[in-house]
Amino acid sequence: MVEGRAGRVPRVLLPSAWSIAVLRGLAVLVAGATILLASQAGRADGAARVALLAGAALCAAGGMALGIARERDDRGRVATAEQVAVEAETGLAAALAGALAPITSYLGEMADARLGAERAIIAGELRQAVVEAAVRLTAPVGRAAYYSADLEAGLLERAVWAGHAVPPRSAFVSGTADGDAVLDLVERGDLVAIDDVTADPMVTPSHPGTYRAVVAAAVTAGSQRLGVLTVDAPGPATFGPADVELVRVLANLLGTGLAQAGGHYR
Repeated sequence: MVEGRAGRVPRVLLPSAWSIAVLRGLAVLVAGATILLASQAGRADGAARVALLAGAALCAAGGMALGIARERDDRGRVATAEQVAVEAETGLAAALAGALAPITSYLGEMADARLGAERAIIAGELRQAVVEAAVRLTAPVGRAAYYSADLEAGLLERAVWAGHAVPPRSAFVSGTADGDAVLDLVERGDLVAIDDVTADPMVTPSHPGTYRAVVAAAVTAGSQRLGVLTVDAPGPATFGPADVELVRVLANLLGTGLAQAGGHYR
């Protein structure tokens, strides 16, 4: 029992021991389904593509809800049943309305666009929506950016960003430790999560002290290597497993959209 303003109320520890394994298993399945649907959408056309992208967005939303419940258990948080219900409902509604719905809308518009100029406009809106979603859903006090890749030139150039007032670096260039590391990540189609950049030789902050934790996910579409999506936060160890998987999903959705746009968005 815990004491509240309105008196003593039952205490609920979520989730219970038997449901921990279920939540974690479901989270893995949902994350896999999201990535599969998003990748299949890149090879589909018309209405089928829109349907696959909508399914990917719904899976991503479900994965976030499961991730929230799982991390609540990992941190040993105790709350009343009423508080849990309100938090879950508010968080899921905000994710769908504020982030995933606009992204899937842009992807649907991209599937119908026929002119290069139309696709360029939609691609720009999609990139901005993705970076805003990334920072809003993982690190509201942090920032996110998308860097477009020119692997032949050994360059990743910042295209859009959102969040913290101090902008992230403008580019990653080959021949530097940071540049080589991130370019290699893009070429491998990989993802990295760093809990503390001050203790990791891979990262040299462009503005020391502005961030400590960072997640970077390659933006790809099949064999195409399009760029990298990054999210950073002021404090160390900010990003949990659910945050990392969310960045991966957003990177995959962005890659699907940019592949549809072809070279028109550059």
